[in-house]
Formats: sequence, structure tokens, C-alpha cells
Amino acid sequence: MSMLTARSFAQACRDGGRHIEHWLRVVEREHGARFYREAAAALRSWHAAEDVVQDAMVKVWLRCATFEGRGDPLAWIHQIVRNTLLDALRQRRPAQELALPSDEAALAALQAEVDEVLQPPAATPEQQISEQQREAVFRACFDAFARAHPEHATVLRWVVDDGLDNAQIQALLDRTPGATREFISQCRKKARPFFAAWYQLVGTP
Repeated sequence: MSMLTARSFAQACRDGGRHIEHWLRVVEREHGARFYREAAAALRSWHAAEDVVQDAMVKVWLRCATFEGRGDPLAWIHQIVRNTLLDALRQRRPAQELALPSDEAALAALQAEVDEVLQPPAATPEQQISEQQREAVFRACFDAFARAHPEHATVLRWVVDDGLDNAQIQALLDRTPGATREFISQCRKKARPFFAAWYQLVGTP
């Protein structure tokens, strides 16, 4: 977004009205799809993702006066989207907890899905598994993990895929540094059993 500099965005925030409205339209047009995909992957619902992104844009509008003109405005907006997504995950968790599969049920369903991906079974240990099959197994493992632990899967995706560091995760979770490190450790521990089939496939202990 070449025109969305920190200085020009801060000026639009100060001017308000149609100026900030213009920037938010630019953000949604050029980056909205990324925000929707991220929210939909965590919430497993496009409708819920739309609500999250729209709520986040309202928060950006309301908080734009606090943008100080330093740093990347898109990163600032993205953090608000992620905070709104975490809020949505936390709010829906108590109501849906009984509907979520147990780890045992999720792992059993995952094993059946992996078996289907790998059909027909390898004739010999030396038989090569295709890259496409490896990717399918990885997706199946992560999807099962995300169904059972949506908040942990979302945070782990931010760490692994997006490269967020502990300080950035701490800001999103609003926890102390120690509590943030512990939560990230919990994310990895909860994910490990779901990736057992993947580790076995690629030969990773």
C-alpha cells in the first residue's frame, strides 16, 4: 500500500471524517481478504469472520486518534484485527466447549482422515510418499488441532507462519512475559499429539 505511510495515515486520523474513511476503504480493499481468511481459519466460519473484521474496522475508526505516526499503520490495524479475533474466540469458547471434540475423539477422526489420504497403503517401507500426500496429512493434522483448540492453533499460526515474536504475542494476549512464554509452550504441547501422524510420516521424532 504505497500511499498508506505512517505520516499520511496519522494525518488522516487527525483530520477524521472522509479522510480516515478513505484510508479504511483502501485497507479493506487491499488487505481485507487476508484479514477475512485469517479470521475464518480460526473461527471456521466466513460469517463469523465478517463480523470480526467489521468490528475491528469500527475499533480502528474509534481508536485512530491514538495512532502516533510511528511504525507501520497496517501492522497497527492488523493487531486490532487480531485482538478482535482473540476476543471472539474467548467469547465463544464457554458456550461451545461441550460441542468441541475431546482430544481423543479428534485424534481418532484425524487418524481416519490420514488413513484415507495415504490410501492405498505403502507396499514397502521404501515407498516414497508424495509431496501432495505430505501436505494433505499436515493440513489434516492442523485442522484437527484447530478444531479442538482454536485459540492455541491461532496463536501458533501467528508464531510459525507470520513470525510474530514473544513481545508481539504478549501484546495480543495482554499477559506478562512469563505467562506469554507459558502459553506458547502450551500451544506446542497441545499441538504435538495431533501431529504424531505427520512426524511418523516424515521421520521426525
